[in-house]
Amino acid sequence: MQKSQTIGYLFAIGATVAGSSVYIFSKAAFAEVSLAQFGVYWFGMAIVWNTLFVLRKKTNRHIPDIGFSNFKKLLFIGLLEIIATSSLFLAIIKATDAAIPSFLRNMEYVFITIMGVILLRERFARTEFIGILLTFTGVFIISYDKNFSFIKYTTGPSGLMLLSSVSFAARTIIAKKNILNFSPSTLAINRSIYLSLASLIALLFLNQDFSIPETAFINIAVGSFLGPFVTSICQFSFLKYIEASRGAIIQSTTGLFVLTGAYLFLGSLPKSYQIVGGIITILGAVLLITGSRIKYRKLVQKDLKPAKKIE
Repeated sequence: MQKSQTIGYLFAIGATVAGSSVYIFSKAAFAEVSLAQFGVYWFGMAIVWNTLFVLRKKTNRHIPDIGFSNFKKLLFIGLLEIIATSSLFLAIIKATDAAIPSFLRNMEYVFITIMGVILLRERFARTEFIGILLTFTGVFIISYDKNFSFIKYTTGPSGLMLLSSVSFAARTIIAKKNILNFSPSTLAINRSIYLSLASLIALLFLNQDFSIPETAFINIAVGSFLGPFVTSICQFSFLKYIEASRGAIIQSTTGLFVLTGAYLFLGSLPKSYQIVGGIITILGAVLLITGSRIKYRKLVQKDLKPAKKIE
């Protein structure tokens, strides 16, 4: 059991490290290419990596009949992915440091919790409520600007990450409700297809060039391999050995890995108060995940409690 848990934690750490590379390599690539150029290559390569991974098994070498109903669900998930991911990368472009969007993405845990309460009519656990307050406190600190304006906020990293986090949370809830209809590989390839098509349309509409500098291509190739591909494999792998909540706690620390990587590879650091705010968002995310886990255990224990004997 201990050995299995150790393997699970190693996969979770691997997913976190690989996921943090998205912020670093994309930030480096955006210094030389536009968002449309970036998306065509990044998600085009992601399709290749994920398809090769799926085709390694002979049983997967056929096109499944998903049906019109499931196609509509994949279409809706794909549209949410376009909104969420384009907002994420726009935030990375506009942020002074790659670590800032990674800290702000912890808002996703808040919106997943809120949507779960609304859709499932649950109550907030006390720990979850404290986690939400801490997360938004950290977000407020990171986003602090003495020259604040609504337009500046909505078009800046914080506003873009708010839109991204809400869209990612909605995507996660819908994907979870339909997880029996779609394999993880189907969802990963579906995401890459919609995002690469959206990027290609934007590239053609803006009349931008397909050719990009060699250094940008290398950053995109490495980042697309570590991000959409290795991260997905590690995420699905740690679920075999440890609870999803344990892996989520580790992944909520992505900002710390991005902070270290951005300093080592890009030579940049956020302001000291933004680092403090980022750490607070991590604490908030950990409390949210822990609170959800405690609430789930109580519900399970309640369901398993033996009924009173009737005499």
